[in-house]
Amino acid sequence: MAGQRRVVGGVLKVPLGDGWHAYAWTLPEVDFALFDLRTDAEMPAVEVVTHPVAFRVMVDGSAYLDGLWPRIGKVAPPPEVLAPVPTFIQDQFTGQFSIYLAGDIRPATRAECIGLECCAVWAPEHVEDRLRDHFAGRKCKWVDSPW
Repeated sequence: MAGQRRVVGGVLKVPLGDGWHAYAWTLPEVDFALFDLRTDAEMPAVEVVTHPVAFRVMVDGSAYLDGLWPRIGKVAPPPEVLAPVPTFIQDQFTGQFSIYLAGDIRPATRAECIGLECCAVWAPEHVEDRLRDHFAGRKCKWVDSPW
């Protein structure tokens, strides 16, 4: 399914290897909600979206443009899932922190950033690694922060 276009509400199948897969919900901008669901069975999109979200990150367009994560259906996300969430930025030179939300960036303290996702666009394979680690109960090397 190479060349599929990005559609908000699209539910994508995320391969995890060894016959397993997870699912992602396409949100506005480049955000995706990854479901806390690992299965080897095919599921309809309307059932997938009843599961809790494990995490939400920005994902590179190759996930859908190259057909790595095929769309299995479309379900309109509710407002609470569509709402933007804050992410943090740490300047690699100064170490200073900022919070990014819906196009706005403001200075922040380190303490304010704890528990937030880093503002970064993830490669699909790194999201897949993170999901595998999540389901195995392991820390993900891509999430570990030096701070």
